Amino acid sequence: MSLKKSFYAIVSLVLSTLACILTSTSSAPNTTSEVTSIPEYFESVDCLSFGGKVINKDTGNWVNNRLILLFLKGDEIARTTTSMREIRVVVPILEGGSPWAFEGESVANIKGNYSVEDGLFLVSAPNLYKLTISTLGTSSEESSFFEGKIYPSDLDEKECSHVLISWLYPFYEGDIKEYFIPSKNIRYVIKVLSGDMSQLPSEIQQPGSVRLLEGNRLAAINPNELQPSTQVSSSNPTRFEKVIENIDELSRSVFPINNCGGVSDIKQEITQTYIHEIIDETSGKLGFEIPILDWLKIVAEVEHKYGINDKEITTYSTTLTVPAGKNIEYTVLRKQVWESGTAVSENNGVEISAAYRILKNEIFEVANSEQKSCP
Repeated sequence: MSLKKSFYAIVSLVLSTLACILTSTSSAPNTTSEVTSIPEYFESVDCLSFGGKVINKDTGNWVNNRLILLFLKGDEIARTTTSMREIRVVVPILEGGSPWAFEGESVANIKGNYSVEDGLFLVSAPNLYKLTISTLGTSSEESSFFEGKIYPSDLDEKECSHVLISWLYPFYEGDIKEYFIPSKNIRYVIKVLSGDMSQLPSEIQQPGSVRLLEGNRLAAINPNELQPSTQVSSSNPTRFEKVIENIDELSRSVFPINNCGGVSDIKQEITQTYIHEIIDETSGKLGFEIPILDWLKIVAEVEHKYGINDKEITTYSTTLTVPAGKNIEYTVLRKQVWESGTAVSENNGVEISAAYRILKNEIFEVANSEQKSCP
């Protein structure tokens, strides 16, 4: 019997307050009887689940309220946020007396021990392709999934009991993980966005509002709107006229960082997520309305020129550092870089033109750093 077939894992993740945690601990089922009474493999698997812990790479903090997105074929199929959770992982004893656990895993608690930790998540989606360990198309040694059973709380997925689960640790802010399933020729992708959920653009706050583009880029979508075609004209290239760049200052923020009593550098990361926009300014500049299909053609040409998709999501950051024994006050500017012009293209033998404006990028700029005296 192989190593993978000699164990069975039960994973229970419960999001709760401390009071709820104490209640769930006291009512936990007997782990020994559960383990010995469970068959080695499921005949069917309800869901694919991805769990793990998100870490800020600069500070090492386990961060809560980070948005986790799960994609299949580029479509968002599930999302969740990181939070303080209670984790219980029960693992049977292998032949020879050694418990099985993930290599290097620090948050898995063997034999029903309980732990409350930050930065944890569980996101699940229906097992549409009826995958099991034996049908993944990879060997048991190569597979990053294992079969398990989830006992969800009121705040977790109730439709998922028997699951294929993959554990991601460490999973750093901004990271992306791909799971290609050769036997079905499909790809699952899981992404964690940097920064607090509350600071993300409102356009991507709702489920189903993000799409995965080629190259693992993200874009905000509105399912009720027509999406631009990705085809561009090769025989009659689009002309871009009267192109002007403008830089707008959005905000000016002051960050006082006191490290007078420190023995090492202090680092503070500032993160911002924004959405690229391609805006139709034809009516205001040229005095007429451009038909929607013509505008979508122009959008595709603008995307091709700038290498940016309309509604593409970008996260950028800067790190402020203060050495030990120093007290520094930083002034940081947040700016947007826009470019405007007129695109002239051809559609079915008819020349069309449209005035556009595109948000190329946002930037942080340290405008000033002032040394303050230490008290």
